[in-house]
Amino acid sequence: MAVQVTCEYVDQQLSTWNLSKPLVLGVSGPQGSGKLYLANHLLVHLRTKYPHLTSVGLLIDDFYLSNLEQREVTAKAKIDGNSVLQGRGLPGTHDLRLAIQVMEQLCSRNVPVKVPIYDKSAFNGEGDRLPESEWQVIENPVDVIVFEGWFNGYKKIDSQIFPSAYLTQDPSGVVQRHRMYYLEDINERLASYEPLWIKFDFFVYLRTDNLANVFKWRLEQEAGLIAEKGVGMNPDQVRVFVDRYMPMYYLYYERMCDGGVAERGRNLEIDIDESRKVRRWRRL
Repeated sequence: MAVQVTCEYVDQQLSTWNLSKPLVLGVSGPQGSGKLYLANHLLVHLRTKYPHLTSVGLLIDDFYLSNLEQREVTAKAKIDGNSVLQGRGLPGTHDLRLAIQVMEQLCSRNVPVKVPIYDKSAFNGEGDRLPESEWQVIENPVDVIVFEGWFNGYKKIDSQIFPSAYLTQDPSGVVQRHRMYYLEDINERLASYEPLWIKFDFFVYLRTDNLANVFKWRLEQEAGLIAEKGVGMNPDQVRVFVDRYMPMYYLYYERMCDGGVAERGRNLEIDIDESRKVRRWRRL
């Protein structure tokens, strides 16, 4: 249903879009909510219904730092005692110079464009960027860009307000398990992502009213991996994994959902339940 709602929404926007520039659609949602499934099926729809247009998909994950660069970030974070940056995933673990460069090239139709590919299985799961010779090459000028990421659209909280946002969280909850200045650092890093967010002409996001679903959805994913490949995280490992991301959700997710990211009238909110079924949707 989320796919159908999004496809119909994008069809409406394309019907009046001036293709003198690409239409850029941001897609966001909590991990496990189905955002990648949504983005991939939207691309299939676009390529099937509009074969004369060039539609491409980008993942924020493909712009992770190289393994060597991430190891340097992790090593410093360990010295500092900052568990948030010990491993890829959060703001501060992406090559933003590369991401912005690729996005600007695509938007200006300056082809060919090389798009990096990240292999999450490399280095026993630490991950690494593939050699440039193996990157995706976009040969034709692009008409539609679908850009997917779990914290797409999250914006820096004003530095003067951040302490209040932190201190009003549950004292025994996951946010305050991390020292405030570590999360303040992440907050400052978020500002560097906004040159990407402002490229979004339209924005689609999946909304859940219960952030505990993130843990449940990840458990389901790992159970699927165990069934398919014989390897995966147990519930305790999933809890540790998810907890590193949860401060971002508690601090930024509702703010993003309530205000949208694109210009007023160009945001599509899709409200889903814990089984990922659509309950309602609205434009804002």
